[in-house]
Amino acid sequence: MNQPIHQTPVAETHKINSLPLSHELMHRDGAEYSISTDISSELRVATLAYLSIQQEFNRIGKAVKNHEKPDIKRIEPFIEALVESIIRNPAAAVWLARLKSKSSYAHRHSISCAILCCVMGRQLGLDRSELFQLALAGLLIDIGKLHMPDRLLRKSTDLNSDERAEARQHIEHGLAILEDNHLSSDIIAAVHYHHERYNGCGYPEQLTGTDIPLYARIAGIVDCYDAMTSPRYYATPIPHSEAILKMAGWRSRLFQKELVDTFIQAIGLYPPGSLVELTNGEVAVVSDYRAGMGRKPKLTVILDVNKRRLTQKKVISISGKEGSIDIARNLPPDAYNLDPEALF
Repeated sequence: MNQPIHQTPVAETHKINSLPLSHELMHRDGAEYSISTDISSELRVATLAYLSIQQEFNRIGKAVKNHEKPDIKRIEPFIEALVESIIRNPAAAVWLARLKSKSSYAHRHSISCAILCCVMGRQLGLDRSELFQLALAGLLIDIGKLHMPDRLLRKSTDLNSDERAEARQHIEHGLAILEDNHLSSDIIAAVHYHHERYNGCGYPEQLTGTDIPLYARIAGIVDCYDAMTSPRYYATPIPHSEAILKMAGWRSRLFQKELVDTFIQAIGLYPPGSLVELTNGEVAVVSDYRAGMGRKPKLTVILDVNKRRLTQKKVISISGKEGSIDIARNLPPDAYNLDPEALF
């Protein structure tokens, strides 16, 4: 349901209203961030925030399914802790965002969207208060799906037209659930419009360009990327590199070009938690990445050349020198029957 297919048709003459991203951001208080911790120490802190958000989001889910109003305030301190971790070193939270199993896709997807929205905001230089709003928006964009029947959420084949119409109602459900929670207009707009697309082919109102609110444009990119790279009932995950190529191909059509470029810069060619196959046949997980590393991330080798689990993991750094071991290709998260949870 998150793939950019079956969108509302749009006329070729549809005018796209668009402002440069720099113009939109010029009235915001810009911030400059630097990496201040290493990934191993930050992972401990980020994991605590992640698990706390997961616990509170499960509680929210139970309230919603019981047709009770969820108390969003209770989760806010843990979102704040997550934001502070991302400010210090986003690699740790990006790693956690890529640990997601098929059985818990809905909740994992929501937390991953929170992380990736915040990471994008950090790349844009948004201040702490906006990073908090973005993270909370990412967490809540699909809360309306908690009111949708399992037969729809767990369907393993394409939805028919009636089912697609029913699935789109998750936006209305989400807005109703979040009423009276005193959330900012930016968060509500992200929930309302995260399925709008830059050329007007989205829903519910076929908005175009920068008529789509900024948080909704960010959330739409994150939502689509995370869906494509996650195991779902109706689709197998695709490798990060393939998802990035798809996102790049949709620039200026489905998504704002500047924001897609920002997203790619923010998470990198090989984000932490990515599975890769090396030129010598070994399989490794990317254990660290930061801006400037390019094709030289730190790797933890987990399978030998015969694809057997190593009894002791080994950490290597890619040098990029001719003749040395290099990354041959990205792998799907579940390649070689690896459990993504076990990589952490």
